[in-house]
Amino acid sequence: MASEPTRAAWLQYIVMVVGLGAVTLGAAAVGNGDPIVTMAPVLALTVVWVILKMPLRYFALTVLYLVLAADYTPERPQSMFWPSPMFPFGKLLFTQMHELVGIGALRFPLVDGLIVFAIGLGIYRRATKSTIDPPVVPIPRPLVVTLTMSFFAIMWMEVWGIARGGDIKNSLWQWHQAAVLPLVAMMYHYSLRGPEDWPAVAKTITAAALTKSAVSTYFALVIIPAQGLEVEYTTCHSDSMTFIFAITVCIARWLERPKSGHAIRGILIIILVFIGMFFNDRRLAYVSLVGGLAAAYLFNPWTPLKKFVTRALIACSPLLVVYMLVGWGSSSGIFKPVATFRSIIEGQHAEGELDYRDIENLNLIATWATNPVFGTGYGHEFLEPYPLPNIAFVFPTYRFHPHDSLLGLLAFGGWFGYTMVWMYLVVTVYLAARSYHRAHAAEHRTACLVIVGVIASYLNQVFGDMGIISYICTFEVAVASVLAGKLAMVTGAWPWPQREQVLGLTRAEPEEAPPTGATAA
Repeated sequence: MASEPTRAAWLQYIVMVVGLGAVTLGAAAVGNGDPIVTMAPVLALTVVWVILKMPLRYFALTVLYLVLAADYTPERPQSMFWPSPMFPFGKLLFTQMHELVGIGALRFPLVDGLIVFAIGLGIYRRATKSTIDPPVVPIPRPLVVTLTMSFFAIMWMEVWGIARGGDIKNSLWQWHQAAVLPLVAMMYHYSLRGPEDWPAVAKTITAAALTKSAVSTYFALVIIPAQGLEVEYTTCHSDSMTFIFAITVCIARWLERPKSGHAIRGILIIILVFIGMFFNDRRLAYVSLVGGLAAAYLFNPWTPLKKFVTRALIACSPLLVVYMLVGWGSSSGIFKPVATFRSIIEGQHAEGELDYRDIENLNLIATWATNPVFGTGYGHEFLEPYPLPNIAFVFPTYRFHPHDSLLGLLAFGGWFGYTMVWMYLVVTVYLAARSYHRAHAAEHRTACLVIVGVIASYLNQVFGDMGIISYICTFEVAVASVLAGKLAMVTGAWPWPQREQVLGLTRAEPEEAPPTGATAA
């Protein structure tokens, strides 16, 4: 069995952290109060502690929380009017290291270094047969292959684009997070034992959602009125995925196991998260929520609850139609959901004009048409046969980074790049769907529903808000893909010859007892 940290080991860690208090204060003085320099000693100690004592999953879950909960500086959190208490973590994680430490060669953010560190540590511990980390449930080969294909397809698009005269400096920003995703998946493959780590992942992301909701609410109710600000959002665009994840977990968990504890706790979390999501005011968040719930509805068997919901929707459909028709042209607050839906369908533009996003999409389609098979490659701007409003004064490289990452991938990668990069999404949903219908544990079925909701949310995000270059989206999709693979192996949704032997099940009743322990690969 893998060794877990003992109480004495934890005490030793706490004493060492406290003992570094003087060093931390000294670092603060040397760094003129810079919180990044102040945190450096404790962070360094934590890394050493992970190497020596801690199972890798604790480190990986901590990174997951920080990536999702910290101020995501690339998307200008709080419109840069107010740095939240999580801002120092965001600056540390997402700022290029050479800007923080002054070493020109370190042209990558700390989060990339943490990913590579975790992968290296996982490989080292497996090679040395360390007992700190237990063996992990494998993931199906098609998922491994498609994640690998995604990485190399992106590298191909980079070489193809530069060979055709592309700008290498701008190209790196076009694909970086998408190329990191398979590496994040590798990190969580080595870190997560199997489906039994799903509750820890769910709690981690829910905690991040509650943190972001608190920041959003405080900014909306305190900072904005105090400073008389006008903002479009209160945290950042990509946080929609985190909010939707937490809400979907609460709903799916109650659907799969409807008991009072799940209902009470779920309602409380949903209210708290929804408040932050409401203030963040992202239309795609509501689209993603509906998409996730629709997936849960379609996946569920015809339970009494599903029959009741179906009949209720049919019965209320005439009223819903009337509500939509009456509210379509109304500005009344009672019809705000209709106004939001209309803005999604028609866009936000003056009468008789095309929406900015519509014009951009037409340009992306025109760019794709110049080379439909292989695209332009990275390092190229999308063409502009339909003139766009010039936003170069606030976003000089806007033609390298279209809002619609989905059409952008078609323009830059053609059919080949588009298919190769995102094939793993198809495999992830396929494995989650098969696992859902073979899982006996309610938590495992909940995980399957949430995974499908995460993919739906991700597709919405890449379609409307440049989700392909977001670390927040990248981490959530990578974790979802890995869990889908491990669930498929444990539930029997994908062939695993050693399954019965490893999980302690008999061939006569391989699915009678839900899998409970992480085991060998």
